[in-house]
Amino acid sequence: MASTSLFIACNNDNKTESLESKGGEEAINVQLPYTASYSSDFEMGNPKHSATILQGGWKDWENNTMDNMKDWVADTIVAYHSDNSMVRGADSLMARWKRGRATYTSVIDTIDAVMPVYSKDKKENWVLVWATEINTNAAGKVDTVYLMETYRINKDGKADMLLQYERNDKN
Repeated sequence: MASTSLFIACNNDNKTESLESKGGEEAINVQLPYTASYSSDFEMGNPKHSATILQGGWKDWENNTMDNMKDWVADTIVAYHSDNSMVRGADSLMARWKRGRATYTSVIDTIDAVMPVYSKDKKENWVLVWATEINTNAAGKVDTVYLMETYRINKDGKADMLLQYERNDKN
C-alpha cells in the first residue's frame, strides 16, 4: 500500500475509491476516503528496474562514478530534488550530482527497502527506494540523511523522472 499512498492527492470532494487486496491474504474490498488522482492500480514490477536504480542512482553516487549515468538515465530526465529544485536533462543532472558529490569525502548508503511497481492503468514502471545516507564533508562533519526516492522508468529501461524526499538529522 505504500506505493498507492505515494500517488494519492488530497481533494475535498467526497469521492471514495475501492481497493481489493491481491496478496496471499483473503480478498478484502476496502473503501478509501480519497480517490487517487494518479493511480491506485499497481502491481509488483520488474526487479531488473530496481537493480538499475540501485547500481546507477545509488552505487555510482556512493562510489563517485557519476560518468556512468548515461547507462541508466534518459536524456529527457526531469529530477525534482528535496531542496525544491528541478533539473532537466541527463547532462544537467550529471553536472549537479558531480558538484554535490564533490563536497563529500565519504558517502555510505544503506538501502532500507526497494520496490519496483507497475501502474497497470498508466502502463508505467516505477522504482521506490527508502534509504539512509551518511555523508562526511571535507571538514570531517558527518551528516545522516533519510531519503525516499521514486524513479519512473521509460520503455527503454532508463529513469526519466526522479522525485526525491529527505529528512536530515543534524549532528
